[in-house]
Amino acid sequence: MRNWIAVVPWKQGRETKSRLAPSLSARKRQALACTMAAHVVGCLSGLEAIEATFVLAPASVEGWPVQWLRDSGFGLNGELNRIREHFGSRPLLVIHADLPALVGEDVEALLAAARGTGRAFAPDRHGKGTNAIALADSGSFTFAFGPGSLAHHRAQSPAAAIVERAGLGFDLDTPADLEHAVSRRLIRQAA
Repeated sequence: MRNWIAVVPWKQGRETKSRLAPSLSARKRQALACTMAAHVVGCLSGLEAIEATFVLAPASVEGWPVQWLRDSGFGLNGELNRIREHFGSRPLLVIHADLPALVGEDVEALLAAARGTGRAFAPDRHGKGTNAIALADSGSFTFAFGPGSLAHHRAQSPAAAIVERAGLGFDLDTPADLEHAVSRRLIRQAA
């Protein structure tokens, strides 16, 4: 049943992936972020459960199978809380744009878990951050992305499923992450 709304937050511009600045120029960081966002959108576009995919970003993207939600500068959590309110009781998936190992089966596992418990969280590989959230129910929820986000999200929804999969857990933020992604051939050498 196609009823999920997917939102992919994507920070664009010169400050994107700023922790990679020691390894990549601003232009190369922007290109890398675009490549990863396109990969995530591609994984979502083939899934039967996804009715519509939106990219939350300052600027629209052309030629992608998505709709654009303008990032109005309220911060990630403020933007996502506004979006959740807009879509009301619709099942909502929020998935970060920097998951180069993501495959469609990872997303399907997250959505299936959320259908069973009402909510599902995908932690980063360190078990501290949250890389994706699936909200199948319409109960109260406040997005709390940032340092220690998994604990904040779990505190709100202790019964939520935790879905640990390599494709959902590996986000690319640091030079070490970049080296790992290149060595695993998840991305081409960008330096």
